[in-house]
Amino acid sequence: MPTRLALGLDFGTESVRALLVDLRGREHASAVAYYPHGQIIDALPGSKKPLPPHYALQHPQDWLDSAAKATRAALRTARAGATDVLGIGVDFTSCTMLPALRDGTPLCLVERFAHEPLAWPKLWKHHGAQAQTDRINQVARERGEKFLTRYGGTIGLEWFFPKMLETLEHAPRVFQAAEVWLEAGDWFVWQLVGGDAASLPRSTCQAGYKGMWSADDGYPSEDFLRAVFLCVVRAP
Repeated sequence: MPTRLALGLDFGTESVRALLVDLRGREHASAVAYYPHGQIIDALPGSKKPLPPHYALQHPQDWLDSAAKATRAALRTARAGATDVLGIGVDFTSCTMLPALRDGTPLCLVERFAHEPLAWPKLWKHHGAQAQTDRINQVARERGEKFLTRYGGTIGLEWFFPKMLETLEHAPRVFQAAEVWLEAGDWFVWQLVGGDAASLPRSTCQAGYKGMWSADDGYPSEDFLRAVFLCVVRAP
C-alpha cells in the first residue's frame, strides 16, 4: 500500500513552506519557496512611484506560484505523487487580507486597479491604518461595545476592519469595486476548493479573531459599523 500523506502549507512574510507528514505524524519531506516579489514595500510591480510610509503589500500570484514550487519539491524529496496526498492544511500570516471580485479575482490583478496600492493584499505588517484603528477603538469605547473585552480592550492596527476602512477613506473606487473582502489564507483555500463567494469557507482564527467575529455574537453590529462609517466620512 502507498504511504498516505498530509500536506501542510505555511505562508509567511517572504516565503511558503511545504511539509509532508504521514498519518502517524512522521515527516517525509519539506521545502521552501520564496515569493518572487517578496514584500512590496517600496513601489508596486512595474512602477517607480514610491509607496506611502508604513505600507507592506504582497502579490497574490506569488502565493500560488510559490506554493506549487514548494509542493513539487517536497513531493520529489518524498518520492510521492499528488494521489498520495489525502488532505491539505493552510496557515497564513494574519491579518493579511485583500479585496476581490465575486469570482475570486484579486482587484490588484484587474487592469484598472493594478496601480492602486490599496487594491493589493495588505500584509500583516501593513501599518497604514492607524487613524482608522483609532476611530474604531474610540467609537467602540464610547458605545461600550462588549466585544472589546475579548481583545484586551483594544482593536489592533493590523486587523481586518481598520484595513477595510483605510481603503474606504483613501481609495473609495477600490472599496466600491470590492465584492468580497477576505483573509489571504481563506483566499488561498478558495482557490483550492472553488465554489461561490457566498459559501466560501472562512477560518475562525483569521477571519474570526482578526475580523472581530465570535461564535456567540457574530460580527460587530450594523449600528456600530454605521457609527464608525459616519465617523470616517466626517473626519477632516
